[in-house]
Amino acid sequence: MQSVLDAQEQLRRVYFSVLESQEHFDEFKQLLALYPADNDDRGTETAEATSVRTSLNQRINNWVDFPFSGLSALQITLLRQMLVEERLNVALSPWKESNTY
Repeated sequence: MQSVLDAQEQLRRVYFSVLESQEHFDEFKQLLALYPADNDDRGTETAEATSVRTSLNQRINNWVDFPFSGLSALQITLLRQMLVEERLNVALSPWKESNTY
């Protein structure tokens, strides 16, 4: 019987799967690139964005050996900005701006 993994452990295992396999990384990045960069910031996804997110989550489920609950729209947007647009400071900027002297 497989134990249920918490969300953080699921993400760690997904990241390791992507980092350990060049093929997975390339496909992951390619699918992230298909996710619309101009997706609605109000928390709703276009039909196209939902379709790409669904495809990406299905591929991840094929790569990993545990039930993966899937990446959210926000997670995909941040990963897209970091890996596709190469904006590595995206995840840190809200923290940085809120902690100015």
